[in-house]
Amino acid sequence: MKAYEERFLLHLVKTGAIKFGEFRLKSGRISPYFINLADAMKTGEDAIEVADAFVAKIMEIGTDFDYIHGAAYKGIPLAALIAARLSELHNINVRWGYDRKEKKEHGVPSEEVIVGDLRDNDTVLIVDDVITTGMTKIEIWEKLRVKRVRPKGIVVAVDREELSDADKEMLKNKRLNIFPILRITQIFDFLLNKEINGRIYVNEQIRKRLEEYLRRYGEKK
Repeated sequence: MKAYEERFLLHLVKTGAIKFGEFRLKSGRISPYFINLADAMKTGEDAIEVADAFVAKIMEIGTDFDYIHGAAYKGIPLAALIAARLSELHNINVRWGYDRKEKKEHGVPSEEVIVGDLRDNDTVLIVDDVITTGMTKIEIWEKLRVKRVRPKGIVVAVDREELSDADKEMLKNKRLNIFPILRITQIFDFLLNKEINGRIYVNEQIRKRLEEYLRRYGEKK
C-alpha cells in the first residue's frame, strides 16, 4: 500500500467515516460496513486530508482534463477542494462544477442541470465517494452530455468491489474508467487484527462477514 493510501485509510477509520457492523443500504443489501465520506470532512484540516488523497491519485493517472465534476451531493465539496489543492500544490488550474439532483426551473437557463463552466470539447474527470453498481455514475455522465465532452474517468474514495460483468460492460461502453483510491478488500486486509488507537476494528469474525457478503454480491475476479 502506498503512503498516501495508508494515510487516507487511517483517516477514514479515525474520523469514523468507515463503520463496521450491519447496515442496510439503499439497494436493500445488508452490508458489514458503511462509508460516509462526509464524516471524514467535518473540519477544514480533515477536508484537506481527503482532498489531498484524491489529488495524489489524480497525479498518478494524469492531469490531462479540463473540468472536475462533483457528483451531487457528496462530490460537490470534493470537486471544489480538489480543484483548489491542484492549484495550490501543483499549479494546475482547472474548472469545476456539479450536477443538480432535480432540474432547476428558474434562474440561469444554462445551469438547469449542470452548475459550473462546462464547455464543449472539455475532458471531464468525475469525483465521488464510492462506486457500487456504477449506475449513478452513468446517469451523471448522461447529464454532462449537455455539452460535447470526453471522459477522463472517475476517481472514487472506495471501490466496494460489487460491479457485475454487466455493470463493467456499461461503464466500458461509455469509456468511464474507474480509479479508486482504495478497494474494500484492501481496507479489510490492512485492518485485520491491527490495533489503532487501542482498538481493533476488523477481527476474524468481521472479515468473515465481508467475505460472505462479497461471495453473494461481489464482482467476479
